[in-house]
Amino acid sequence: MFRKTKIIATLGPSSENHIDELVKYVDVIRLNFAHGDKEQHEKYFNLVKNRVPILVDLPGPKLRIGDLGKNMVILKPGDTIEFGTQIPVDDILFFKLIRKGSEVLISDGRIRVKIIEVGNNYAKGLVEEGGILTSRKGINIPDSEVPVGLTDRDLELLKHALEMGTTFIGLSFVTSPEEIRKVKEIVKDQAWIIAKIEKKSALKNLKEIIKEADGVMVARGDLGVEVGLANLPQTQRRIVRLARLYGKPVILATQVLESMVTSPIPTRAEVIDVANSIIQGVDAIMLSDETAMGQYPIDAVRTLHELILSVERSFKPRPPPPLKNIDDAIAYSAVSASNLASSSGIVVYTRTGASAIRISRLRPVVPIIVLTQNQRVYERLKLCYGIYSFISEELNSLDNIVEKSKNVARQVGLKNTIIIIAGGVEEGSTRFLKVEEI
Repeated sequence: MFRKTKIIATLGPSSENHIDELVKYVDVIRLNFAHGDKEQHEKYFNLVKNRVPILVDLPGPKLRIGDLGKNMVILKPGDTIEFGTQIPVDDILFFKLIRKGSEVLISDGRIRVKIIEVGNNYAKGLVEEGGILTSRKGINIPDSEVPVGLTDRDLELLKHALEMGTTFIGLSFVTSPEEIRKVKEIVKDQAWIIAKIEKKSALKNLKEIIKEADGVMVARGDLGVEVGLANLPQTQRRIVRLARLYGKPVILATQVLESMVTSPIPTRAEVIDVANSIIQGVDAIMLSDETAMGQYPIDAVRTLHELILSVERSFKPRPPPPLKNIDDAIAYSAVSASNLASSSGIVVYTRTGASAIRISRLRPVVPIIVLTQNQRVYERLKLCYGIYSFISEELNSLDNIVEKSKNVARQVGLKNTIIIIAGGVEEGSTRFLKVEEI
């Protein structure tokens, strides 16, 4: 059975020696550039490059705990801690944003500290909710506004990622479409820009952000802190719905199988959360700490793989309404023809990926087999729901497209059945549809 919902896994110390097993299950590898240095980034790129596409996540203007080395600090309610001395922070902006009485949330809100004293690059806090603190964990100050936009470090990391050949760029703390346009001016067509929705202010411009971005990530860690946990489910649903409406791949992220950092099996709540997200129609689900620093990285991706397959056997996400244009009419007709003819697959020939994305948006039951001569398109489509892309020579006639489509369909095991063939001979258009027996 073809798995339609894609898996993204974050590479880290726990998984860097298990690449061969990891790539059996994942469609995209994420490199979190908030951690590590240039040497480590290059090491990870070389481990993965030419095996699966890479998503580089830029840190953005995020406040973080500084380097604690390999040490862990165990914080208990009632403990007093000192920022700047006992607990380093990586940006002195932290001390300008806090005041006496400020609430400081660490590690996606798991740890909560109330500031009781502020000095020059120094602050004392009272632990209200404890936990285990390690290096580089994120800091949120709900009653303050951290500056947005690309930092100087982001620009350096972006340049390095493009030089190494990343397929996707994760843009953190997006609040407006202008921020995406500025990055696109730098990136050109070298990579897709994935807008991470994690600020409450981004929700005010959500439609415009989604239209401008190449894809969207529901970054539930910071987003949950920003909007409040009680509002997170409906916020997630809204982001997913709008991304699908505008035909942009949408990634679900943060605490997907968080318990598997230390346990070989997930909790029942996590299983239901994943299932609900699949039913909502996300394109991809991303593992973070589970594979980067967890004790069971391969078990985590295998569990997610098997869970997705199980849910997809029983549930199908509802398609969004078709758009009123010729290209979407052909895409909608391809999916309808597939259903009515009980076809085993839809084969799409595309130069830009647009035809394939139009069909993916409609969430057909059968796999979408994509033929393209463009290496970048081939890699980008691996993020999209239900798509299995293959490199093809350029096909200049409908007869050649039909013949090639049949051959590739047979190669993936579709025999003695019906397939739907769709695509465009002209760039960016979806203008033909054929029903063929193989």
